[in-house]
Amino acid sequence: MEADRRLLREARERLDGWTYTARDRAYRELFAGDDAAITAEERQLLDEVDAELAGDGDDGLWGTDEYAVVMGHPKNHPISVVCTRHSEIPASWSRGGESLTEPEREQFNDLLWDYCERVRRYVQDEVNEFVGVAAVPEE
Repeated sequence: MEADRRLLREARERLDGWTYTARDRAYRELFAGDDAAITAEERQLLDEVDAELAGDGDDGLWGTDEYAVVMGHPKNHPISVVCTRHSEIPASWSRGGESLTEPEREQFNDLLWDYCERVRRYVQDEVNEFVGVAAVPEE
């Protein structure tokens, strides 16, 4: 029992570093380069939304996702990573006359969800390596 707590505590101490690296990797895969899931103009629009949300006193989009390390989920896995907060453009957010349409907002939120889940999976890979276990298939 004490060994499990110690392992969990050590993983939590490393979580910020793993998250930083995973965010960078997921961002490059989805938002940068020739294989990006969106155009440069759409990425610029997301950056503008981020700046406007942050300027309005909200958290913005980038870096607002949060992760936690927990014990035993799924079963037979000593430590798992969960995303406790996904980045998203709130339904109440509006840019006035230049506001996103609802389908655009949903499309961006789907992409932001995918980004957060990629980050979670990459952090999980680091946790698996840290505890010395093989990856457990996602359900």
